[in-house]
Amino acid sequence: MSIGELISAAVVDERVWDAYQETAPDGVYLVGQPGPALPFVVFRAWKVPTGFVSEEVRLVGPSGRTLYRWGPEVRRMRGAMDLTTEVDRIDDAVVDETGTYVASFILEGEVLGEIEFPVYVQAAAQKLPKETEEGLRKSDVIWVGTRVNGNRRMAPVWFAYKEGKVYVLSSRDADLQEQQVPGVPEAQELVVVTRRKGRDTSLEEFTAAQRSLEGPEWENAAKMLVDRRRSRVGPPQESLARWRGKVDIVELTPNVGTLESSDS
Repeated sequence: MSIGELISAAVVDERVWDAYQETAPDGVYLVGQPGPALPFVVFRAWKVPTGFVSEEVRLVGPSGRTLYRWGPEVRRMRGAMDLTTEVDRIDDAVVDETGTYVASFILEGEVLGEIEFPVYVQAAAQKLPKETEEGLRKSDVIWVGTRVNGNRRMAPVWFAYKEGKVYVLSSRDADLQEQQVPGVPEAQELVVVTRRKGRDTSLEEFTAAQRSLEGPEWENAAKMLVDRRRSRVGPPQESLARWRGKVDIVELTPNVGTLESSDS
């Protein structure tokens, strides 16, 4: 005999949920692929006898892999004659697939219901919010790195910025005497902190999805970066030749976009 019944459920972008609540259409947006998901809400309405139960939610991607797991957490149910509604905000999901997902809703280890919902990559804005733009345009250095279980590994980084994207170089070889950036190019999500010009204080912090560049994209980004290398010795072509095959260049998409610029 089943422990209870899932009456309704939803997995919804937080901005859409705030506007439409329980009538909101399902959907989650990623900053990049792979990349962090913008905050979303998981709604459940249960009919379960009064008492405490262990609840869990699993998000399964199109490949069949479980890409995110919430819980298990102990929750108190109001009783089979009443609806117990739960709404949880998810802001730490980082996934590497788009398309149609399946959300499984589990009580005491038993799957009591499943729904399908879409995951999209949000189109990057070519212009970021004013404060973010100013922090990037007026800074020679930003801090970039990783955050895992609350522990940070950050480094001061010179960079290039163009049309909503941040370009960063990271050396694979310490002997090259170029910057090495924690998490580049392997991390699915990076943390970026901009600095107030002329002050040792942070201006803004945000996460960003990274994409490794190759071929013509690498060359174009390298040309932008070499012009930003203030301590460069020799002409730009010498630096470019020295970098080829020895540095990673990544394009960062800041997680500060708006829903209006989304692309479904």
